[in-house]
Amino acid sequence: MPDTSPSLATTASKAATRLKSRGLREVAALAWQRASDWVSSEDSLVFFVRDATPTDQAIPGLTFREATPQDAFRYARDIGTDSPSTFTGRLSPTTRCFVIDDGALLLHASWVTTAGAWTRELRAYVVPPGGEAYIYESFTRGEARGRGIYPFALHGVLAWGTANAIRRVWVAVEENNVPSHRAITKAGFVEAFRLPFARRFGRVEIGDATGPRASDAVRFLSRTPPR
Repeated sequence: MPDTSPSLATTASKAATRLKSRGLREVAALAWQRASDWVSSEDSLVFFVRDATPTDQAIPGLTFREATPQDAFRYARDIGTDSPSTFTGRLSPTTRCFVIDDGALLLHASWVTTAGAWTRELRAYVVPPGGEAYIYESFTRGEARGRGIYPFALHGVLAWGTANAIRRVWVAVEENNVPSHRAITKAGFVEAFRLPFARRFGRVEIGDATGPRASDAVRFLSRTPPR
């Protein structure tokens, strides 16, 4: 099948924004890690799930809200994974960005889709079932970590889902990302399945899913963009 990943121009734009926002050291370390992964690596994506039941969480001084095109400059400055133009271009009725705002900075961002999201690790789209949502590309600024911000964001997405007829919410994270595992389970998500993958010079091989809901894994992946 043809490669339907984001365009080279979009990737370059995001890289430039990340460099400006996060600095040379972090970007160089990330580039080195991704280059090593491209040559040879093995890992698993762990998928967690939770019913979108009502939830009420708060952290004094912080606001959880849906981002708008007016947040494009602040997102590029504070989060750094998109330029203002690519950030705005990603927003749609089926792909939303939620942020945690302290009034001065955007401390956290999580993207949520009901259609599907390109997943670099698998070189495929993760497509949630109808009436469900998938959380991806979550990032918390370094100085804000350790404050329970990621669980707070997850609870916010659950509350949004409840208000928008979303039955179930999914989130996936690499197996070795222990802090994210803790944050996700703290928000009441439970492990559904693990999807192993191996990379050899850019080619990805996906193994068989394991876990209590392993049979759900096959319907999650698509090589073509969602409509």
